[in-house]
Amino acid sequence: MSESLMAPRRTGGRGSDIGRPRDPDMDQAILRATIALLSEVGYVRVTVAEVARRAGVSKPAIYRRWSQKSQLVVEAMVTQMRPGKDNDSGSAADDLVALTDQLIDVLTRTPLGRVLPGLVAEMAADPVLAASYRNLIIKPNLRHWRAAIARGIASGELSVDTDVDFVLNALVGPLYFSFLITGEPIAAGYARAGVNLVLAPYKTAPS
Repeated sequence: MSESLMAPRRTGGRGSDIGRPRDPDMDQAILRATIALLSEVGYVRVTVAEVARRAGVSKPAIYRRWSQKSQLVVEAMVTQMRPGKDNDSGSAADDLVALTDQLIDVLTRTPLGRVLPGLVAEMAADPVLAASYRNLIIKPNLRHWRAAIARGIASGELSVDTDVDFVLNALVGPLYFSFLITGEPIAAGYARAGVNLVLAPYKTAPS
């Protein structure tokens, strides 16, 4: 379950930092310590006290930045995401292949991939964690996929009745199924084969 990071009410005085600007270096130290701890022990065993110790900061310094452990963890995970790009290659299919390959890389070669199975299990019991993950990681990245499909429709590469949500679910869903459920490695060439299969009903005939 989520660990509350709510700090005691401050009433001013020497211990109050109201109005003090955040220190970006301290922010990064906290986020790096969080990622390192996540990779070692998983979400459930992450504690604010240990993050603070590793980052060389006080617990109140974390309280001032993140109100719950789930928010801290998700923001730390965001730092591990390679920013998606709306690269317009002129082909929606090619753009979707590139995005699919990027997701495979994140799942299999980054700290995010290593901690995601445990994190997903916790989301079922922690709605704040689930909402933070969806709003800060899933939704922003899916915008790039939607943009690629929209370009394909606008250019005539894909038909106007393309079911965008179906395409997204059919491309991304099997990756998470393999990664989280079966544990089987994602096959080489999945991105191209998957995109070709999913887009086939929506491809327009060459003019």
